[in-house]
This record gives sequence, C-alpha cells and structure tokens, in this order.
Amino acid sequence: MTTTIKVVKKYYAIDYDRRIVAEADSEEEIDRIMEKKGYHKGTYDILVSIKYVESQ
Repeated sequence: MTTTIKVVKKYYAIDYDRRIVAEADSEEEIDRIMEKKGYHKGTYDILVSIKYVESQ
C-alpha cells in the first residue's frame, strides 16, 4: 500500500544575531522581503524547514 505525502517547505531569513527576521514560501521571496527591510544579500542566512504531511 502506498501513501501519498505532501512536502511543505518554509524559508526563514536569520540575521547575525540569530533572530528570524522573515518567513516566506520561496528563497526569492525571502530575498525581496530582506531587500525591502534594508538587508544586503550575504548579510543574512536562509534556513529551510521541510515538513512531510500525509495527503488523503
């Protein structure tokens, strides 16, 4: 018997103080949000959270 799963990815931008400063559904969206907040690429890290959910 096979089970269908759905992969849910969340992207988080983390600043040098290790605080989560943005959350989005794609890396490109994180980059846009961080640019609006005044951060430059390379001044923050991106953490990807992957969750598997059983589909029914």
